[in-house]
Amino acid sequence: MSDARENQDFTGRWRQEIAAIADSLSQHLRQRVEVLGATEMAEAFSVSVRGPAASPTGFGLTWNGVLGMQPIDGRPHISVSMFFYSRGERIRLAEHDGSYIELELDGRLDGSGTWRDLGWLEDEYGEYESYDRWE
Repeated sequence: MSDARENQDFTGRWRQEIAAIADSLSQHLRQRVEVLGATEMAEAFSVSVRGPAASPTGFGLTWNGVLGMQPIDGRPHISVSMFFYSRGERIRLAEHDGSYIELELDGRLDGSGTWRDLGWLEDEYGEYESYDRWE
């Protein structure tokens, strides 16, 4: 279901793990997850991902996000920060300048495990301001 294997414009140490985790996320969300590009480091990675294009009717909902992994206490910490859009405009909680939904994979680098929804979080440091519009 994921486009991670077909869209291999990312190469390097983490390619197989990124594809497996993107596939796992795709199965959890029950929709296609497209991997757009990756920043890979020796012990971590960060990947731009997005869901299917919005329907031209109704609310026109879609999303994009950042999928990442870094070791914490010797175990991989895997999460995705998701930004939602209606008709191309970012959806936010009313009391936040920026907000997003965070999911964590309680599992392994092969994508096995359980995704947990941590809910809406505030972008306290403006880290995700550039995700203002869906493209």
